[in-house]
This record gives sequence, structure tokens and C-alpha cells, in this order.
Amino acid sequence: MKAWLSRFAWQLSVTLGLIERPRLQPIPVRSDEQRRLAEARRQHRP
Repeated sequence: MKAWLSRFAWQLSVTLGLIERPRLQPIPVRSDEQRRLAEARRQHRP
């Protein structure tokens, strides 16, 4: 009950603009081109 009330109060504060919602960290996604270049670099090493 205490956790529910705490979460409800936090969500209400975010909705009213009293606090900012935490920003998510971007997750790097490799493109096919980056993957191909990395594979080519690995093959050239002795």
C-alpha cells in the first residue's frame, strides 16, 4: 500500500508538472553498415 501511494504521488507530481520525468538513456543500435565495417576490420587483423 505504501509503495502504491508513493508511486501514485510521484505520477501525480509528474502530471502536474511539479517534477520532471527521468529521461531514458539512448541505447546504441548498430546499423548493417557499421556491422559490416567491424567484421572487415576483424578479418584484416593477423
